[in-house]
Amino acid sequence: MRRVRWIWFIALILAIGMTGCWDRVEIEDRGFVVGAGIDLADEEETEEGKYILTYQFVIPGGLQAREGDSSNGSSSQKAYFNLSSAANTMFGATRKLSYQTSRSPYLQHLRMILISRKLSESGELASVLDVFLRDHEMRRATKIMVTEGEAREVLETNPKNEKLPVMFFESTSLNPTKSSSIFPPTNIGDVQAYILSKSSFALPIIRKHGNEVSVSGAALFDNAQRLKGFLNEEETSGLNILRGTAKDGVIEVRVNDEYIAYEIKGLRQTIQADVSDPEHIRFTIHLELEGNIGETQERLDLLSTHQLAELEEKTEQEVIRITNGTLTKLQQEFRVDVLDLGDELNRRHHALWQSIKDDWEQGERYLSRCDIEVKVRAKIRIVGSTLETK
Repeated sequence: MRRVRWIWFIALILAIGMTGCWDRVEIEDRGFVVGAGIDLADEEETEEGKYILTYQFVIPGGLQAREGDSSNGSSSQKAYFNLSSAANTMFGATRKLSYQTSRSPYLQHLRMILISRKLSESGELASVLDVFLRDHEMRRATKIMVTEGEAREVLETNPKNEKLPVMFFESTSLNPTKSSSIFPPTNIGDVQAYILSKSSFALPIIRKHGNEVSVSGAALFDNAQRLKGFLNEEETSGLNILRGTAKDGVIEVRVNDEYIAYEIKGLRQTIQADVSDPEHIRFTIHLELEGNIGETQERLDLLSTHQLAELEEKTEQEVIRITNGTLTKLQQEFRVDVLDLGDELNRRHHALWQSIKDDWEQGERYLSRCDIEVKVRAKIRIVGSTLETK
């Protein structure tokens, strides 16, 4: 009898092990989503909902199809298609999209979320991102960008060197290592941290020009997650330098009537705060740059110590000009602390910060009343070679 019970126990264990995953979905039945765009509905579109959600789905066969391949009945099969749906919630819009395709949306491979400028200005960023933060399929590394126009229109771009528009956007967004005018990629995990800590932050901007797109500039959000405005390329370069993230940017320095290109190869940033007068806090941002001469239009003797010292000084002056322009925008026009100066006060002068934090960007606006001085030290390490220097 005991042996019979043991046999039944083993059979039960084997039966459970052979059932597999009860909720498994075969890979060919999944609708892989690589990109999402979120817009505010126009007045004539609000009957269905106030948000318009667009998903970019992958067509696996299109990823393998080559130009001129007619095996599938088409001379050029696309590797993606976009679907849009309107609803009052992102969850509702996603469910509506599942009715429009034979394969339900699968978000585990979502690479990028595009937020339109109009939606960003409404202050509803946290609301529309909530479903993506709650979804167990989502990855916190998903990047977020702000579109100058409608997000759904940007997703319709047909890049020349990528089969998927979203992959082209992502590759371009990784170019801050070559251009300081591009704000570094920001993922949804970073944005959630900003939202929870009620901090101001910046996001990269993507613009559509005809059938071309460009990634440059920065969108500034206050601590209520409302878009305050855009920084242009030079102002974004200044922001990256001030934050210490411009590791490989280029600064064009005017020398006499020509220009030299100073290539940043290293940047170290430190901040000091003088709180002796709490009503007028003074910050000093120290920037130490190392770089190369990437190009010179002026015939200079780059082997001359005196000439190099002069070029370093002009580079320092140009960096101060660029960063001061950015500081004016941040302090006086947009009044947002995307330089994390408040965090510096919290670390170094915690008691003072606790007494003024509620009036840092609003109320008394201590941020706008601060004096911020930028001190720059630029060094030229490599001058390159040329046939003639003078």
